[in-house]
Amino acid sequence: MVALDIGSCSVRAVWVQLRSGKPIVTRTESFSLPLDEDDPHKLISTWLASVGLAKHFCATALPGAQAIFQSGRIQPNDPRTPDQVAAMDIAQFSEMAGDEMSYDVFAYEPAHEQGIRRYTMAMARPAAVDEAIREATLNHFRPADLIAAPVALFNALEPFSGGHDEPWCYISIGHLQSEVAIGLSNGLAFARSIAVGGKLFTDAVAQALGLSPVKAEVRKHAECGLRDSDTCSEQLRAAADRWVSQFNACMGVYRSQFQDRRFAIGKIVLSGGGAQLKGLKEYLSQKLGIPVITSVELPEIPTRFRPHIGLFDMGYGLAITALRACITYLSLLPEDRKNEVIFKEKKPWWLATAILLLASVGVYAAVGKYADNRDKAQLASDRQVVNKRKQIEEQIKNLQAQGNQVVTNTVPLGDLLMNGPIAREILTLVSQSIVPGNPNKPDDPGDWITLFCDENIYNRSEQAQEAVKKSTDPAPAAPSRRQTPFSIVGTKPNPATTPATPVKSVSNAKDPLAKKEMMDAISTSFIVEGYTPDPSLKTVKELIERLKTSPVIKTVDLLRDDRVLSPTGVTDPEIQKFLKYRRFIIKIEVYRQ
Repeated sequence: MVALDIGSCSVRAVWVQLRSGKPIVTRTESFSLPLDEDDPHKLISTWLASVGLAKHFCATALPGAQAIFQSGRIQPNDPRTPDQVAAMDIAQFSEMAGDEMSYDVFAYEPAHEQGIRRYTMAMARPAAVDEAIREATLNHFRPADLIAAPVALFNALEPFSGGHDEPWCYISIGHLQSEVAIGLSNGLAFARSIAVGGKLFTDAVAQALGLSPVKAEVRKHAECGLRDSDTCSEQLRAAADRWVSQFNACMGVYRSQFQDRRFAIGKIVLSGGGAQLKGLKEYLSQKLGIPVITSVELPEIPTRFRPHIGLFDMGYGLAITALRACITYLSLLPEDRKNEVIFKEKKPWWLATAILLLASVGVYAAVGKYADNRDKAQLASDRQVVNKRKQIEEQIKNLQAQGNQVVTNTVPLGDLLMNGPIAREILTLVSQSIVPGNPNKPDDPGDWITLFCDENIYNRSEQAQEAVKKSTDPAPAAPSRRQTPFSIVGTKPNPATTPATPVKSVSNAKDPLAKKEMMDAISTSFIVEGYTPDPSLKTVKELIERLKTSPVIKTVDLLRDDRVLSPTGVTDPEIQKFLKYRRFIIKIEVYRQ
């Protein structure tokens, strides 16, 4: 069951299901209405459509001000039933009102009145019921039940009270009015509506602070209250006094009908948006001389309903009352209107369902064979389509393979185009930074470069040897050979550090890098190899310092010993005349653009 609590400032929807006979709240939704909206029906209907309740059956409330409640008792020797007593009372009311009243009655037996039956009757004029149904139509939902607001309030909060001998008073402070319900653990004894609500306190804040009603409503709950430290405490206390005077007038009617002291109010429970005003319950308790609590302080609130207690009390009470999972069931929706409103649209659907069922049986028998032949033809057509799609899939795979090959072949070219300008710029920078020779001294040729290459190319042979060795020998690899980076040209290599396998033989083996060589990107590290006549390498160090000043160079340093290879670019007959020169090898790392 879905229940809608439609007020002046907000609309709240509550979804309730019965599980093992217990009501469970499965969903809640709320929507705030602007205070200055003259016609809220359009806003409400749009919101109901957004939450899936458009044209849905929902339980709705009839304000207590539009209902009349009559309490009475039946003596033990009275043979009449509560319905018969109510029928006699309603006849008198209808005669006085000049209209046929809609009504319902509920009877209970108080624990401290043995043999006496008490009853509570709720009545409403047909015009009030018709207006409630018309409001539901304007809001685009259909009323599943019409329940007086005080009845729904009592049914919602009484099960959470934990049991009590004396009557408790439940009050829902709305914006324009306050609903009052007084009852025992087994039934509702008294119900009324007070024509003052939270608007009384909002007007007091607006007058005290000079604000509009909308801003005053926000400030009322944010800063204002009835405590000494709260804003507008004096004005709110004066408004609370006016509310107390209206409540005392209502209590005067209750005491006139329940004169026994055992019916004295034991506790007041506040609910609704107005009950959230700071310091209100303490002030009312002081003025009325009765303990006052809010609905969130009730002792036996179910865990699943605790997040919704306070704001959704009225909606929850409407839902469980419509489901008849409540203490007091009083419905003001006449039976003829229930049949007309609830079942009117269902009956055509039932008739249409029966007609369609008969028609479907005849149609199925007539077209069965046709459908079977059509399915066979469709199956053959689908097989042809599947075969064509398989062929297309093979073509797509071939095209993808060709495309991947093209992309793979473009990688080396892209790397060359990207790194070629960098290599040219570094080579030019090295050539401009090297110390030239003295033309007047033939014996001083200065420093010169014999090799400029990428670091990966410089070490390609060693990398290939290491890869072959790791693939053929599972044992740990021996330490790589080390050469001094400053060896004199022509010195014989140490046999202990010379690799046993010539570099040329590597190309004959299954080199795992052979195919990858065309795909390797040119790195941003370059090797510069040359010779200097200065044994102290002073000019080489000056060359390094000059290169460091370039913004495109990241680091410049002499190559590590374990990375130096044999001299390059010098043939054997020329070695003897270069014995007096010092060989140097520099590694340059640049920023890749």
